[in-house]
Amino acid sequence: MKQLANKFKRYLNIYYFLVRRSVIDILMFRINALVMGLAPIVWLSSMLIFLWTIFSKVNSLGGWNIWEVVFLTGVHEIIFLLTWATIMSNLRVFVNDVRVGKFDQVLLKPVNPRFLCSFAAIDFTVIGSVFNVIFVFFFSFSKLSIHFNFFRVAGFLVLLCFSYIIAYLVYFIFASLALFFINSRTLLDIVYELCDIDRYPAEIYPFSLRVFFTFFLPLFFFAYFPTAFLLGKVNAFYIFLAFLVASALFGISHLVWHWGLKNYQSASS
Repeated sequence: MKQLANKFKRYLNIYYFLVRRSVIDILMFRINALVMGLAPIVWLSSMLIFLWTIFSKVNSLGGWNIWEVVFLTGVHEIIFLLTWATIMSNLRVFVNDVRVGKFDQVLLKPVNPRFLCSFAAIDFTVIGSVFNVIFVFFFSFSKLSIHFNFFRVAGFLVLLCFSYIIAYLVYFIFASLALFFINSRTLLDIVYELCDIDRYPAEIYPFSLRVFFTFFLPLFFFAYFPTAFLLGKVNAFYIFLAFLVASALFGISHLVWHWGLKNYQSASS
């Protein structure tokens, strides 16, 4: 137990160092970071205009009213920002490093290579969109006319944690394919773009797609199930299901990663 605690403390210290390095990097190019940070604000504004246009013609979307859908969008954007800032940019670098032969340097470092490939840096350029996402989240939350109790809020927070874990595992599995297919960046980008389907209620999709994006490519766990649980549209079974999905994905990611490392041919070989 003491050895495990020391290992956990060591990786916390390593992550703290990586965060400090990321802050230093972004402060070197402040104007560039500001411009990149404004882009998500413009995109989210256009998304909200699109939703307002839709609801000017209809009263509900799959049984969800406008404020429920806007709240779903806010939850989706929270997960998007977290995964982009802490995971996605690192996995893209990892895929590129495998392609150009820089992954060998990662394997030589005295740190778990999976940890380093996943959390090597934090992209603080998303900081510009944090405030508008928080505003959308809490403003739409205040417009919801549903009674919230402790159980719902606690379940919502638990599902949000599982959302981040499941998102990481899904992205990591597809990024790990770079160890088998040198130029697998396209696969990772396709999955990342597919996540946009989760910003709309699952009820608008055919049954076959709902099954596929729940059990085979579990994108509905990113934002839909946490939001639907908070709004009382799904029951507590989905908390347990999220645990099962996360456990299955962790096992798959572990197998794919280690199998890929065994088959990986370094740039010097």
